[in-house]
Amino acid sequence: MSEAGNRNADTSAPDYLLVLAHSRPAEALAQARATLARRPRVAPAVASVAHQAAGISMRDLGHPKAGLGELRLALRSAQASGHSQREADVRASLGLTMALTGSTKQGLAHLDRAARMARGVLAGRVLMRRGDMLAMLGRQDEALSDLNAAVSILHRHRDVLWEARSRTHRGLVMLAMGQTRRADAEFLAAERQYELAGQEWECATARHNRGLVAAASGRVPLALEYLADASRRYEELGTPMPDVAIDRCAVLLSAGLAADAWAETDAAARLPGLVQAGSLKFAELLFFSAKAALAAGQPMAAKDRAENAARLFRRQGRQWWTARNSLVLAQARYAGGDSGIGVYRLACSAARNMAATRTEESPAAHLLAGRLALRRGARDVAEMNLTAAARLRRSGPTHSRIDAWLAQALLCQLHDREAAMLSSCRHALGILENYQRTLGA
Repeated sequence: MSEAGNRNADTSAPDYLLVLAHSRPAEALAQARATLARRPRVAPAVASVAHQAAGISMRDLGHPKAGLGELRLALRSAQASGHSQREADVRASLGLTMALTGSTKQGLAHLDRAARMARGVLAGRVLMRRGDMLAMLGRQDEALSDLNAAVSILHRHRDVLWEARSRTHRGLVMLAMGQTRRADAEFLAAERQYELAGQEWECATARHNRGLVAAASGRVPLALEYLADASRRYEELGTPMPDVAIDRCAVLLSAGLAADAWAETDAAARLPGLVQAGSLKFAELLFFSAKAALAAGQPMAAKDRAENAARLFRRQGRQWWTARNSLVLAQARYAGGDSGIGVYRLACSAARNMAATRTEESPAAHLLAGRLALRRGARDVAEMNLTAAARLRRSGPTHSRIDAWLAQALLCQLHDREAAMLSSCRHALGILENYQRTLGA
């Protein structure tokens, strides 16, 4: 969600405030306020830059609502200046910030309008921000299209810093699609550019993202090391980052440390000022808190968190997240002893939606739907779901492959193939044993 200027910015120019906003946001906020307090008043174009820098800084310092107020003032000043490109840039910042606070429909409308208005290098910068938002909404193919175009435009205009930002967001989409090596290459290239540009906050995000790659690759100790380094850098800059708690939760769960993951996300969800209630990040925090509670053997707490997350995801129009959350809710209800028709339908719906959105938890969803179908005597539905899960046993994340092999074992059991069933179980246990060897201490 980076929106600063290029690496060669003149530090005496008003636009430098936008460079500073993502490197040292507290300093950028102070300078923006000083600019706006000048007498006589600065020109509308300069005021627009100052309000925009203040809005971005306040958002990243953990005050998104106040940031929205500054960005609305920035838009008014931009319109008063008569500079369409200034207006387009502010609209992109405003749209992304609105989306982050949960107003996704209005935010996307601002970004779409900014994309129509922007020309030249600004077009690449706007596409990067829209791609970021589309990725957060789970619309990965559309996000990748915007980000590919952004990288091309920014490379052509030699805007190295914004190209690095676009590569960062493209890496996140690749990571979501399971392309860990390509994602890490993007993050490493971006990190080097951020260091050259002196962008401290974005260097922290690069370390953070490399932690995500390490986690997805099964290198848990390295992932926790990267996340700890990123967290330390965020704290030094005074920029709260709920993503660290979310990502540490995912890593701890992958290592089987469910109680630690639950404690981390539960504390983060209750911590005032870390994340705004109702925002996109708050919904994600509730989702991961539900996953952690479920793994820690607290299905009722998991059900409560997942139901709250479901309401937010629906309101925010986030279908990919809604599908993932539906699975956790179904699992929580099943773990709590509910195997009725409502849970069965919820699991089947989650399985269908995950297959359509290529979500990595798809084998787990089909596995649960298959098990519930077996309990209800719906053999054909069970076989369809177990077969869909088993197809994914040769590739993908470790836990997904384990679920897929378990589905294959249940299929073999369904057809009275005892030897094949035992072989499938051995495959699953072998994958788990190999994974455990990567965890170190």
